[in-house]
Amino acid sequence: MTRFALRSREALASAEQKRDFNREHFAAAAARYDQATVAMSLGRDRSWKRLLVKALPEQPRPVCLDLACGTGDICRALARRYPGGCIIGLDLTAAMLDLARQHGGPAHLHYLQGDMHALPLATTSCDLVTGSYALRNAPDLAPAIAEIARVLRPGGEAVFLDFAKAATPTGQRWQYRLLRGWCGLWGRLLSGSWEVHGYIADSLQGFPSSGELAVMMGGHGLELLARRRLFGGMLQLLQVRRAPGVRQAVTPEVCADSREDK
Repeated sequence: MTRFALRSREALASAEQKRDFNREHFAAAAARYDQATVAMSLGRDRSWKRLLVKALPEQPRPVCLDLACGTGDICRALARRYPGGCIIGLDLTAAMLDLARQHGGPAHLHYLQGDMHALPLATTSCDLVTGSYALRNAPDLAPAIAEIARVLRPGGEAVFLDFAKAATPTGQRWQYRLLRGWCGLWGRLLSGSWEVHGYIADSLQGFPSSGELAVMMGGHGLELLARRRLFGGMLQLLQVRRAPGVRQAVTPEVCADSREDK
């Protein structure tokens, strides 16, 4: 097991440092990432992700983009729910995408390596956007939200699962200690370093509150539809919709072949 030497508190000082940290951090965590998410959530992670997929609207042939797709569990669930659609999983880390591809999948499931600050997709090309633990990992949240709004078609929806910051300073201090210790422990046991997954606590410190996040999204034309608290408020499921409009929808190039005979 290669020792992961970076320290998350130092790496979050700038967007560029956070991007570099995430690239190495998730490469180190990739091999046992699925085990870690199940362990850290006391087995609840899979049920939360089922809720995420269930929250999406019924559509016959949607283009779905899953941000920070990791090993592809959400993508595979989307492919099952929307057999006539086109599913795109995007992740910064090649090691995660390698594992996602090893799971296989139908012809309408595609994986791309890329940065959520500069999505490799045309404007108004996606009907649905999802992300599990994605927004909090954005090196700079504002441009990431702007990109989500850009690629969503008018009336398109997005659903995100992530940790939610405690409402009070005292609650935030206890939350930090809990996440740093519990998640860091699983990073140490499974990936050899307290910084792997202990990073969650540090990343949450700079993440906006639920209300602030909704305001940020509203500033980019993303209307809050629903917010659901999970795990005693430690996590949240956030659903938003792109403001309706008349801009023409575009089919992503990666989806063209898988939709020719549909």
